[in-house]
Amino acid sequence: MKPKLLRSLLAASTFVFASVSLAEGPVSGHISAYTVTVDADGKEIIQPTAEARPGELMEYRLIFVNNGKSEVSGMSIVDPIPANTTFVSDSANSNAESRFEVSVDGGRTFESEPVLRIETQADGSQKQVVIPPSQYTHVRWAAVETLDGEGGTQQYAYRVTVD
Repeated sequence: MKPKLLRSLLAASTFVFASVSLAEGPVSGHISAYTVTVDADGKEIIQPTAEARPGELMEYRLIFVNNGKSEVSGMSIVDPIPANTTFVSDSANSNAESRFEVSVDGGRTFESEPVLRIETQADGSQKQVVIPPSQYTHVRWAAVETLDGEGGTQQYAYRVTVD
């Protein structure tokens, strides 16, 4: 089966977030935004949200369901990091075996974290530098695992801080 590219289209303006449902062929998807806080005991509290303030921690969950009978393989899940937010390193997770990558060039290319570059210094020497997550523009999971047919579900998530 041909690889499927699923792009999320999160409706976001400054500090306002919305859930979005996606449909492409037999696979449907849903994206939800959550705020993440910590209570007095250090336990995370994750609550659905439609708005966020600067400094808050957000989690985006992308859930895909296969409504068809056949399994789907080769899925690639791509999501733009919302404007006015910064990706939180090492926050991506999935319940499906997948390879996680980020983009620093508007989604044209993807690579694993940390994103490294060689910079030429003023004296002509070269130094390897880490590109900060604030420069990430997109996230992507390349699913290794197939999405089972007839209700098979996969979830992908990542976190950002609101600028």
